[in-house]
Amino acid sequence: MSSVIWRWSRFDGLANHHLEQILQRGGFLDGDITDPKAVNRAVRVAVENPATVAELDDWTQRAATRCTGAPTSDLRLEDSIGYLTARLDAVPLTPEMIDECLRKVAAVDDQIVGAKDLPELAHPDATTTALLWRYVEARGRVLAASL
Repeated sequence: MSSVIWRWSRFDGLANHHLEQILQRGGFLDGDITDPKAVNRAVRVAVENPATVAELDDWTQRAATRCTGAPTSDLRLEDSIGYLTARLDAVPLTPEMIDECLRKVAAVDDQIVGAKDLPELAHPDATTTALLWRYVEARGRVLAASL
């Protein structure tokens, strides 16, 4: 999986944050994501797990997409906004749907907080700022519906 190591070495903070999550979730990373030896060890062990190989392939493709300028694609905010909007626009809006939306908001909030120190969120460009505002609006609608 030399492509994983090569992409990791590009110092894309958000992509590497996601790589760290993949490797830690599988119990492969026993060090810091910034430690080359720990990452090399983790990837060598992780490629023996077919499910993790698929995840690493997906990560490599997403990291490559980010290099071509796709803003905050790894946060998948666009998908989350679409999910929340579709649920909130449903008629009738049931208590179960509101609960689903609240769970989604909690998950997205956790993801954003976990990535808050990364350059894309610490110093967002206009596109990222607009996307975050759209999420905040959808989040506000969910909170208002839950009252």
